[in-house]
Amino acid sequence: MSETTKTHDWPQPYRLLDAEPYWEALADERLTYQRCGDCEQAVWPAHSFCTHCGSAELAWVRSAGHGTVYSHSTIMRGPTPVWAGIAPYTVGFVRLDEGYFLFTQIDEAPDTVEIGMEVSVRFVRRGEQVLPVFARVAPGREA
Repeated sequence: MSETTKTHDWPQPYRLLDAEPYWEALADERLTYQRCGDCEQAVWPAHSFCTHCGSAELAWVRSAGHGTVYSHSTIMRGPTPVWAGIAPYTVGFVRLDEGYFLFTQIDEAPDTVEIGMEVSVRFVRRGEQVLPVFARVAPGREA
């Protein structure tokens, strides 16, 4: 289920043509990425060719939405009033189990976020856009 943030004036992402299937999937609360049909590597961010082998045989596939925190930083003071409304907040790179990295918000208390922490995706609405954020996998639960 999506969480709707009631704060207005969220900046909206610039939607590049190569990534349009990603944004369309997010609207349906699905996290997707590209996989090369030739070398089978995950490709992210979206491209019109494989960044590993140069092939144009890319397909959009659904991510399970599980991974680990690779790096993180906590923003103590939001750069605009809308971001200040949720500060402090943590952002960072999550290494997804499928083999790609996603820069995202990590929705946990800042002092509890750790490198290597297992996380899973959930979705929030910010303005007109649904976005993926990640939260800790509860102990005893599979990712």
